[in-house]
Amino acid sequence: FIVLVGTFALAMAFAGNDLVNFIGVPLAGFESYKAFIADPGADPNLFLMTSLTEKIKTPTYFLLIAGLVMVITLWTSRKARSVIKTSVDLGRQEEGEERFGSTLLARTIVRNSNALNNAIKSVIPEKVMDRIDRQFDQKPFVKKQKKLGSNAPAFDLIRASVTLVVASILIAFATSLKLPLSTTYVTFMVAMGTSLSDRAWGRESAVYRITGVISVIGGWFFTAFSAFVASFVIAYIIHLGGFAAILVLMVLVAFVVYRTHAIHRRKHDLVTPAGSIISEKMNGEKIADQCTKNVSEILTDINSIYGITLDGLTSESYKQLRKSFKMVQSLNKETKQLKDSVSETIINLEENFIETGHYYVQVLDYLREMAHSITFISKPAFEHVDNNHKPLLEVQNMELKELSAKVKGFMEEVNKTIKSRKTDQVNYHIQEQQKLLAVLDIMRKNQIKRIKLNEVGTRNSMLYLNLLAETKNVLLQAINLVKSYRDFNLYISGENLIAGK
Repeated sequence: FIVLVGTFALAMAFAGNDLVNFIGVPLAGFESYKAFIADPGADPNLFLMTSLTEKIKTPTYFLLIAGLVMVITLWTSRKARSVIKTSVDLGRQEEGEERFGSTLLARTIVRNSNALNNAIKSVIPEKVMDRIDRQFDQKPFVKKQKKLGSNAPAFDLIRASVTLVVASILIAFATSLKLPLSTTYVTFMVAMGTSLSDRAWGRESAVYRITGVISVIGGWFFTAFSAFVASFVIAYIIHLGGFAAILVLMVLVAFVVYRTHAIHRRKHDLVTPAGSIISEKMNGEKIADQCTKNVSEILTDINSIYGITLDGLTSESYKQLRKSFKMVQSLNKETKQLKDSVSETIINLEENFIETGHYYVQVLDYLREMAHSITFISKPAFEHVDNNHKPLLEVQNMELKELSAKVKGFMEEVNKTIKSRKTDQVNYHIQEQQKLLAVLDIMRKNQIKRIKLNEVGTRNSMLYLNLLAETKNVLLQAINLVKSYRDFNLYISGENLIAGK
């Protein structure tokens, strides 16, 4: 009930400020139009806007339409949800994946704050510190979060009510005094203040949270400065170009809005597998299904990136190599999120299946290593073509095309085994791997002969030998992955397999 009242109070405070700002400009234009048509003989270039100095009563339907537009936008806008998610993530009580990185300023602030904290604690009696610590006991809240799972709140009701009520009071009070303020800024800073005072920023997350706050605040100031400059430029363009300039600017604005919306939608639609792992309590079968899905998708991406990279390198296709480089960046984000979510995944495992966590961690380790190897294949190949270095020799291109076809076939077979969850195909894959390793040895010897005969330069040799070495790593890690995945499934199905690796 308290949160409901606080939400209503904050909504009223926002409406009293943002609603007025939202309708201010169109209302001024509407009143100007009414004043102009009321004087038929007036010259538009000499007509004064003295009517706007008087007090204007806003039509009720203006308020209703504006409120309806705001409600629909808040309900349907992905950007609005992203803003809310950013604020909630920066203020959440528990640790987890952090959206922002680490900066020198944030590290300095945390380091100095820790030093100050230690100095203060050294002069405060231990009994007093114990009493203070008891006021911040998180055990009941953590227990409730585990019980609720994915529906758990980011923080408790006390902090939620304080955030809502304090923010609504500040906004309503400033609005009554006609002070200019940003309602979003006030609410955000109140939320950050309450999270800091509630010990939500521990040493595991403080640097990233502070970086996020600095980034958000800096973004607001940059936006304000940009809006100031853009307003001047647009006004000057309209002054020079007249109605034609207005039409061009309207088309430009429409394009920018569409482009921004499309970019944000692509970012929003990029859902990584990590997000679906930690949402609920899982038994062995559920984690096996989720693991199969994640591993299969990532192996498919790795195979695709490898093929595109080698095709792009042999044909000197900058477009293909740039595409593969972007794909590998996305792949690394996915595997990193999977690895970062390991702790939460294990926490959500049912007691009878805790031992499966060991195999699950191994599977993710090998996936991460394969992603690293693909990165060290894609990036040098892209840079080689991007820097316009000499193309590979025709014989090298032929070797790489044959290698690409064989590796892709091998990875497809491995992926089929993963999807079908077969446990008797490991020896077959090892035999195929040994054949490919023999091919790599032959290619390496051929390259050494070319170096000896001065047929290739240093850059060519470094690129080619690095590609062979990382391909070998991919093949080795693929077999390790299959072995761990086999043990993972055998353990879940009740079979114990320790030897035979």
